[in-house]
Amino acid sequence: MNAIILLALVASAFALPQTQRDLSKIIRRDIYPENFVKPEIPHNLTVGSRIVGGEEATQHAFPYQVALFLPVQGGTSFCGGSILNQEWILTAAHCVDELVGPVEVVLGAHNIRTVESSQVSLVGSEIHIHPEWNRAILQNDVALIKLPKKISYNAYIQPIRLPSKSQESKTFANDQGTVSGWGRPSDAVQTVSPVLRYVTQPVMTNLQCNIRYLGVIVQSHVCLSGAGGRGTCQGDSGGPLVVADTDGARTQVGIVSFGLALGCEIGWPGVYARVTSYLTWISSTTGIAIRN
Repeated sequence: MNAIILLALVASAFALPQTQRDLSKIIRRDIYPENFVKPEIPHNLTVGSRIVGGEEATQHAFPYQVALFLPVQGGTSFCGGSILNQEWILTAAHCVDELVGPVEVVLGAHNIRTVESSQVSLVGSEIHIHPEWNRAILQNDVALIKLPKKISYNAYIQPIRLPSKSQESKTFANDQGTVSGWGRPSDAVQTVSPVLRYVTQPVMTNLQCNIRYLGVIVQSHVCLSGAGGRGTCQGDSGGPLVVADTDGARTQVGIVSFGLALGCEIGWPGVYARVTSYLTWISSTTGIAIRN
């Protein structure tokens, strides 16, 4: 049976400020492999420019990206997510498994510090966490948020495409993957980025990734290179990793899950939940038909 958390639609519980959000009060909820053996970090590691090492996105270049403001014990946490259709948002289970109130979903945003005219803010009506999500071993880190009403698409708000059934066995290794989010832009910064950022890196084989993570990586993970200190950081969790499909269309293949506790700029791979491993669950929960 699906693990479901029903959230009351109480607008007053998450009232939006009129013009600006205070990002400084967002608390960190880091997630790393439990009992992970500290690896040897090369002393000559080259760290790139200050997602980390990425760049600010052109406004609304990623119209499938959403921001999630999450009430948790001790304050408000922050994650990303992606639009699957007019009613459903895809994100990471660890973003929503310890909520103490309703989640605010912000669509059509570029600068989340301000309330832009392009933004649509809704309170999630249901949260479905993958029934086999395991925080201890960081597997099946997938969740779905149902919106209280159907959204309208426009230039700022568009769905991302899911992989097809024929791609379930594809590893996507060596494909160029692009990940976007408002996560910390460097290890020196303690708050999320006000503007959407992105980075493009090659997808690694799970074998290559497991050498770095000492056996933590399983088939339902996918890894993106962190070479040059470029990759995801706290606040990017739940966000989409996309590749260009054979027809050129952006297709989501990963959900930002975890990284290395020693820092976001040390060049370690970022680990994602592999979307192709969850197509059946996503389809049965949302009713979205998966392409052949």
